[in-house]
Amino acid sequence: MEESTAARIREWDRREVGDGRVGLSTLADGEFSGAVEAGGAWLFVLNGRIVGESGGSVESIGARDSLTAYTAPHPSLPLLFAMWEHGGNTQGRYFTDDTELAEVHDTLSSGRFTGYIELSENVHSGDYYVVYYCGRA
Repeated sequence: MEESTAARIREWDRREVGDGRVGLSTLADGEFSGAVEAGGAWLFVLNGRIVGESGGSVESIGARDSLTAYTAPHPSLPLLFAMWEHGGNTQGRYFTDDTELAEVHDTLSSGRFTGYIELSENVHSGDYYVVYYCGRA
């Protein structure tokens, strides 16, 4: 994972959880949303389900590996970060001068799109995203 992504995640609320699979099970039972770091592996978790991995896999986490959980400030972030890690293909580019955002939203929703739209690029206040999962924003 890129260090800048890891640095952003490490700013989230942090807590130590049980070791290995016991700790993962505890997070799943609590419908945790965020990222888990263990032995160089990162897991992205949404509502207790692993939605992405980086630098390792759930299988690479040993029974004695200490887990650190970072709670996402918004539940869409684990999914967005998992998508960033695995890249993807640009499906289209829309410009609000030509196509209203509501029209783009309707198209993506009806097509059951999974991915994200970047609402702005290279602005001083930061980039803005809308994350879609099966057409839901």
